[in-house]
Amino acid sequence: MDKKEFLLRQIAKTNKKSYENYVVTRVIHKLDDSTVKFITQQYVRRPQKRRALTDLYLPQISFHVEIDEGYHKSIGEADKVREADIIDATGHTIARVDATLPIDELNNSIDGVVKRIREQIQIKRDLQQFEDWNPEKEHNPHAHIEKGYMDSDEDVAFYRHADACNCFGHSYVQYQPALARHAVEKGLTIWFPKLYDNADWHNVISDDEETIYERRKRDNDEFIRSYLNRTDRFKRLVFARVRDSLGSVMYRFKGFYEVDVETSRETFTITYRRKGRRVRTYAPIEEFARYDKTAIEEST
Repeated sequence: MDKKEFLLRQIAKTNKKSYENYVVTRVIHKLDDSTVKFITQQYVRRPQKRRALTDLYLPQISFHVEIDEGYHKSIGEADKVREADIIDATGHTIARVDATLPIDELNNSIDGVVKRIREQIQIKRDLQQFEDWNPEKEHNPHAHIEKGYMDSDEDVAFYRHADACNCFGHSYVQYQPALARHAVEKGLTIWFPKLYDNADWHNVISDDEETIYERRKRDNDEFIRSYLNRTDRFKRLVFARVRDSLGSVMYRFKGFYEVDVETSRETFTITYRRKGRRVRTYAPIEEFARYDKTAIEEST
């Protein structure tokens, strides 16, 4: 999907909300910068398993725009709590636009937000921390291999298991299993979990994403006993199954986690603690070419 198609789909999500549509499109057009990525109705995890959808999000600078329509004035305190939750959960910046203002004041308010966005972009550029939006590279393993690392703070996600695995020494064409061994670092597993309640597993990630809990719905005791004897699987690179802003399934990098053995035994729940957000990436390793081809055959 190219930039034009992506932006058109994002804007289309606001078509039935006239105030939101006006503010969102004006911000995009006033900024007039095709190197910046815009996401509408961005999902944000809040404490106590609550969630929020922010009206406009710019991931490269961790900046949200919230558009306050008339009904927001009747729930002002709830909105403040919601905003505080979002800031606490993400550490991001939130700018608010009062859509009930007269048109000239509304436009001035939007212009002020655009000015703040430009300033944040410039700060990131000066620090060499701003990477131009490039959809072709965004979910391409080669881009992460060239960088030499992958960082969960940089919103890394892939549409296929194979692409994630190929950042760590593999050269898969297809790969479907939920686990893959790291091609370079011994004892490290690549994991693609559903971190939510599902048919076979009750998996949970904490609000701060520092801890993951894994339980099997059937024969959990047997699973726990067996698992805790598999020390080769204690260290994991986690790619959680999620949906992107357009509803497609993706696998988002959460970081490097390791099993807390003592807690897992006490609670009969496999408990993983995050040990790092940034990990090293690797180009395909020639000696694994045969292994990768075998895995393709087994998964098809």
